[in-house]
Amino acid sequence: MPLSLSETAVLISSALKDRDVHAMRKINDRCIDETAVKFSTHTYLYALVSYVLSKVMSKPRYYTQKRAKESLGSVSQLLRSCESYSKQADYDSLLSCQNKILSAIEKMDDADRRFVKGILAKGKLKIASTLYAQGISLGSSAEMTGTDKRELLLYAGQTMMFDRLHEKKSISERMKDLREIFS
Repeated sequence: MPLSLSETAVLISSALKDRDVHAMRKINDRCIDETAVKFSTHTYLYALVSYVLSKVMSKPRYYTQKRAKESLGSVSQLLRSCESYSKQADYDSLLSCQNKILSAIEKMDDADRRFVKGILAKGKLKIASTLYAQGISLGSSAEMTGTDKRELLLYAGQTMMFDRLHEKKSISERMKDLREIFS
């Protein structure tokens, strides 16, 4: 059963507060699955936020930096705002709030330049690769996430994303999911 946008915001906020990397990754998986079945910008952005936050939480060095602590505090407050906008069905404000979360995360990424690719770019690429491995076309996966097709193919091949996906759904399971969504 898909989660509502406000439930997703609450779960992300709770996992961040508890610094529960496992819970954050489960939220990410659910958001990606939902994005694969019925693309929604808001669900995709929650997938990106939850992926990036799971990476941040799994790297203790971020917590020692003042800028990172401030950014995580901002993200927590913004998630509460996102929950409120979701409940009110104010989707323009929700989109703005989600983009502010990504900006706060980007500031955290600027503080630690140990990676060649920024954490947001890597998150987009990982989500695109997962969508592609789940059967979404290369073009659609790249377009949904704003990634380059060549980069996506290279990443999917290097990470062997197709081999790592354990949940393979049959046609009947996919049809059941679609019926549930459209009913």
